Amino acid sequence: MGFTGDVAVGGSVGREELVARARALQPLLREHAGRGEADRRVAPEVMEALTQAGLFRLMKPARLGGHEVDLRTLVEVTEALGEADGSAAWLVGVGAVAAWLVGTASKQAQDDFFGDDPDARVAGGSSPAPARRVEGGYRVSGRWAYSSGAHGAAWASMGAMLLDDSGQPLDAVLCVAPASDLTLERTWKTVGMRGTGSDTLVAEDVFVPEHRAISLGQVIAGKWPIPTGEVMYLLPAGPVGLLALLGPILGLGRAALDHVVAQASKKGMHHTFFARQADSVGVQIRLAEAAVKLKTARLHTYAVADAIDAAVGRGDDVAYGERAEYRAEYGYAAQQVLEALQILVDVHGAGAFAESSPLQQWWRDANTAARHAGLNAAVGYEVYGKFLVGVDEQVSPMI
Repeated sequence: MGFTGDVAVGGSVGREELVARARALQPLLREHAGRGEADRRVAPEVMEALTQAGLFRLMKPARLGGHEVDLRTLVEVTEALGEADGSAAWLVGVGAVAAWLVGTASKQAQDDFFGDDPDARVAGGSSPAPARRVEGGYRVSGRWAYSSGAHGAAWASMGAMLLDDSGQPLDAVLCVAPASDLTLERTWKTVGMRGTGSDTLVAEDVFVPEHRAISLGQVIAGKWPIPTGEVMYLLPAGPVGLLALLGPILGLGRAALDHVVAQASKKGMHHTFFARQADSVGVQIRLAEAAVKLKTARLHTYAVADAIDAAVGRGDDVAYGERAEYRAEYGYAAQQVLEALQILVDVHGAGAFAESSPLQQWWRDANTAARHAGLNAAVGYEVYGKFLVGVDEQVSPMI
């Protein structure tokens, strides 16, 4: 078994078809991107279209009606969506990770999640809040900011820290409860990625039965039993969670490049003798530089995805040193996109920041998305640097 060819093991729909579905939705996503930004949540019409296209099932196990895709497919689909709307692409990416994660839960929990609605979505946060063990499960109270996709999600995932009687931590767990058991505070007031609606979930003494708790320690360590021999559960958790973030950012960069290149052939260049920006050698050089940076970002991202897919397809573990290197590459790829976008807005000029220009939204969205903690380049470099010099010190669990 392995991730081979165009169809990931277990999935009935191939990569080419899923990417085609994403591209077919681009006009709809572009049409509603402004509305999503204004409402600070992706338009219902877009969410419904993404659901009907099966794009929230990307990394859901086939046994639960999902596509069970490999990492390359995840990145390709979210990149295609990101060319039209970064927020919608982001929700598909994090939704894929959530579906993958809850696929490691007990069979009873999976029946709870998807028994009545195979398209039910799970959203929430992993930052741990205190949890009390009670008869039959846990009682959880806390606040989980940055809960991307919480609007319309059927289930809420809550990071929690189990404590012993002396107050010492035992294990970090993900507790999943009906979203109706929590409240959602509208706290996502940002300048970018507004459509993700990444507001704050709030729980007050919510009961979570034992079977709906997932050990994050085991997930990060990759120690869960592999359900029915599924190759996708040989994937290490860190790369799954972080590669899902890069696809939307790559798509935003591609959209910006295409836009600025197209405009350069008809846009004047004030205070020069050039009738068009495209006639300027300076513009030509800068556009080439931006294009190479975007290609560099894509090369790193897809090389990592392909390497991990190939390793798990062979049944091999992805060694710590490889994962440390990949962690550095995630942040590097995101920074290359940001540098390319800065060049592109510089080339396009002040018009890039007109409210009517899509360029300013792509610039804001990418700059917001790339600040996700998992894409912090300095942390990634430190993780890899410590490995290179043999310093055995834990920096991040997401490796």
